[in-house]
Amino acid sequence: MAVTLSSQEVAALTGKTERTVRRWAESGKIPAERVLNKFNSPEYLFSLDALEPHLQQKYFDGLKLTPSPEVAQTLTKEAKPLDTYSIEEQEEIAFWLRLVKQWQGYRNKPGANKTEVDANFVQWCKLEYPERAISVDTLYRRWNAVRDNDLDGLIDKRGKWKKGKSSIPDPMWQAFLYFYLDERQHPLKKCYEYTKLEMQTSFPELVGDMPSYTTFYRRAQADIPEPLKVLGREGEKAFRDRCAPYIRRVYDDIRSNEWWIADNHTFDIITEGENGQRHRLYLTAFFDARSGIFTGCYVTNAPSSQSTLIALRRGILKYGIPENIYVDNGREFLTYDVGGLGHRKKKPKDGQERFEPPPVFERLGIHMTNAIVRNAKAKIIERRFRDVKDHLSRLFDTFTGGNVLEKPESLKFILKDGRIPLDSTLVETVEELLDWYFNQQPYGGAVAKDHGKPRQQVYNENLHTKRVASAEDLNLMLMRSSRAQKVTRRGVHLDIAGQRIDYWNDELVFNYLGQQVYYRYDPDDLSEVRVYDLQDRFIMSVPADNTAVLTYGASKEEVKEAMAKVRRMERITKEAKKVSTFPAFGRHTALELVMEAAHESKVARIVPAASPKVLELQRPDEEPLLKAVAGGPDLDTMNRNAMKRNGGAEHE
Repeated sequence: MAVTLSSQEVAALTGKTERTVRRWAESGKIPAERVLNKFNSPEYLFSLDALEPHLQQKYFDGLKLTPSPEVAQTLTKEAKPLDTYSIEEQEEIAFWLRLVKQWQGYRNKPGANKTEVDANFVQWCKLEYPERAISVDTLYRRWNAVRDNDLDGLIDKRGKWKKGKSSIPDPMWQAFLYFYLDERQHPLKKCYEYTKLEMQTSFPELVGDMPSYTTFYRRAQADIPEPLKVLGREGEKAFRDRCAPYIRRVYDDIRSNEWWIADNHTFDIITEGENGQRHRLYLTAFFDARSGIFTGCYVTNAPSSQSTLIALRRGILKYGIPENIYVDNGREFLTYDVGGLGHRKKKPKDGQERFEPPPVFERLGIHMTNAIVRNAKAKIIERRFRDVKDHLSRLFDTFTGGNVLEKPESLKFILKDGRIPLDSTLVETVEELLDWYFNQQPYGGAVAKDHGKPRQQVYNENLHTKRVASAEDLNLMLMRSSRAQKVTRRGVHLDIAGQRIDYWNDELVFNYLGQQVYYRYDPDDLSEVRVYDLQDRFIMSVPADNTAVLTYGASKEEVKEAMAKVRRMERITKEAKKVSTFPAFGRHTALELVMEAAHESKVARIVPAASPKVLELQRPDEEPLLKAVAGGPDLDTMNRNAMKRNGGAEHE
């Protein structure tokens, strides 16, 4: 039968007041059963099994009783493994094991007086170990611990008995964590104040025994794991960047030009353009994953798909065509005619797949891989851009820093004095330093055998295959593409920078009017486009039309030239029609031919007349009007006579 204790008995065991024990029961800190006593007042009964083992042992010691086998099993201490103790504790355990063994060896010698041996051994210990207070009682306590295999008994636990325990109740600690693990990062002092206010509302019985701020501070420093603190107070990104495990890439088997990584970087430098406008330029760069060199770069006003192609073209001309490209999910890479739309591709509403021209990467034989969204740590080029910031951007007087804390105080005076570098200066510096400074720095990547070598040397040693293309073929493969267009009377068109450019000639309009085609163009040379059918077969090159486009108030010569170009198409069509038909000499008109065929059919009676066996006469289904009978009574006369008989007037 389970032993139950009153609140007075539990207070005596714990050394607390009865009021404190009742508060523990009300808050759930100690399980208890609420009953009514003989005076109909509520009181709490506590099960002995719900108390801590040392309180149970204290209860049995007070009664001088032997606990039941089940209880005794729970009270028996199990020897902890030695590696669960600290280095200092392990050394102390080893010391007492040696000393007790040595003491027992002296006491157990034949004919020895154990009392004298104990006294002499204690005196020897005082001389040998003056820093330790060793007495006969101490030796006996350690001997009992050795016999019971109780390693805890060999450790001096003065000042350690509270280690791992806290006087903060669980509801109070949970409330504190609610305020502390908040991304608004409340100060720890304020979290303590908010916890106190919450306890006054939810658990007023705990406020009287609320520990001090120092207690909360110590437990927050000791018990809250660092990953939990970072996740709760700084968010998921900080947790992933600083605490979460990461995937380690292996670079030993990668070849040069096997993987290029591309991204954009904002220079922390203020420069001045030709128009006097101050701004910060961007760097679009490609980076070889094996060696760490910058292969292609381009400085631009704003990252775009065109700046990506320019940087790629520069890299290909110098280092060859890469096998794979690793990029993020920006629009400058996920464009339908550059790398394809990737995950941005939407399902058509009508269910019909939209024609997509072969993108540039596909024409070059490059496989594109996109990083996971919001996973910047996957691209090692981000770390190379940190080198650009530290070792290039800081060289300029107009360095702005990456944030307000990094911003130099002298920047405002430099800007006021107008000592601002030009865009051209930055472009020349970037191209020179990336090729002949950054690419020549010692390699410090993941492959240990290449450490200390110049990055350019590492690239050359691991370049096994180099895919190249001539400048002409490269220009064709790097051309931008349009979507499918229907050839109209003005050919095909390109909308760029808010303007529309028409491309047409007589041959295109004559042969492909109304058909679907697409074209490729060079953004640096918009004078002509290359037209392809939807099977990617080249048709022709078509020039831009600048003649048949006039504004109001155009001169007579401009109008004359435009009309001549338009009428030339009409003349060509007439000539083609003339060639395609037979001579008109002796030809009948279409009406004459049809009338002649009808006459021949009438005379020949090719289809015999119908001869039905029964002829049925169908009459209209309606009532005929009744015919008037000659010599009948005059109705008007009859009406007048009736009125006279009734006394009515003849004319009303």
